[in-house]
Amino acid sequence: MQKLILLTFFSFFILSCTEKEKTYEELEAEVLCDVLPEVLERELKFYSVRIPPPQILDSLKYNEKQLDSIRRQDSLSWDRYLKEFKVYYKSQLSKIRKYKKVQQKVLDTLLYVKKLSTDETVYLKNELDSRKVGLDEFNDSNISVNLVPYSNTFEGQDRNSGEQVLFFTRVLMDEKAENSFFSVFKFFGTYHVYCRKIKNNKWEIRKVIPDDGNTLRE
Repeated sequence: MQKLILLTFFSFFILSCTEKEKTYEELEAEVLCDVLPEVLERELKFYSVRIPPPQILDSLKYNEKQLDSIRRQDSLSWDRYLKEFKVYYKSQLSKIRKYKKVQQKVLDTLLYVKKLSTDETVYLKNELDSRKVGLDEFNDSNISVNLVPYSNTFEGQDRNSGEQVLFFTRVLMDEKAENSFFSVFKFFGTYHVYCRKIKNNKWEIRKVIPDDGNTLRE
């Protein structure tokens, strides 16, 4: 009887220690959580090489007319604005990799995705329909995510605030969950993100390709 009890206890112990197989949706969330800081770094660097729009500065709520006025007034005012942006840029860049120090608005729906014809990776599925995401799916991300309903991205407070909202597609994944693909939609264009799993079971961006087909990063 005692042996039976010990055997039963041991069986329960083994089962509790066995890692539960993750759903496809959980694997998707892992990819997005891991690479979201890299996506935001890319977004920030994109603006840093151009004259930054006013909505990038949280502390400086300039509108377009105010910016035009600054340009017309004198070069000192414009130089001061650019210096303030550089301070903001360095501050944000340093915080992106820190846990929950940066906030980002994300559409609450992962959009339809289809494998690109030039992509030679063999995925579990070549296309996926859109689905809603929950805030809990981003709990493990270093970024503090604020989910935005689809309707609010084109009208209402979120759209009119001028703050950036990122649109992500579903994530295609290969059979071994070692390579993945998704796209990021922006009002100024779309780019495709290829990821790989590294030694610590975290995901990183392998390369980014815009719609024109030129590789941005290898």
